[in-house]
Amino acid sequence: MATTGWEFWRLTRTVDGELAWLGATRPEARSPIDRKKVWTLLPSSGVLVANWYVSEDHWRAETGESLWIHEKIEAYEARDVALEVPKPDPEDLARLTRPERYLTLDQIDRHSVEKVLGKRVADALFVSR
Repeated sequence: MATTGWEFWRLTRTVDGELAWLGATRPEARSPIDRKKVWTLLPSSGVLVANWYVSEDHWRAETGESLWIHEKIEAYEARDVALEVPKPDPEDLARLTRPERYLTLDQIDRHSVEKVLGKRVADALFVSR
């Protein structure tokens, strides 16, 4: 299982510390926009989707004005976190398809969980659906 080139993030809500997202970034990506994107796990779909509002929040986190705490984690931790990530709210899912500021619609791409985190995690997510 190759995670080469990916960095992983546990995103917890600043208000209560609850897990909200598993994020992944590609700091060495070729295109500048891909170096800025954060892909978040949609556990019921088994994909990581470029998430414009988490991406925007990720870069705002340095100023202390973010909605989530962005904690960098290792790949082995990301595999465990992937199994704990809650389903996003319907409002969050709807926002993914309306990239208001940070990404254009054609920049919202996705990667399979199996490709990024491996078959074991993909299979575990499939069983829990």
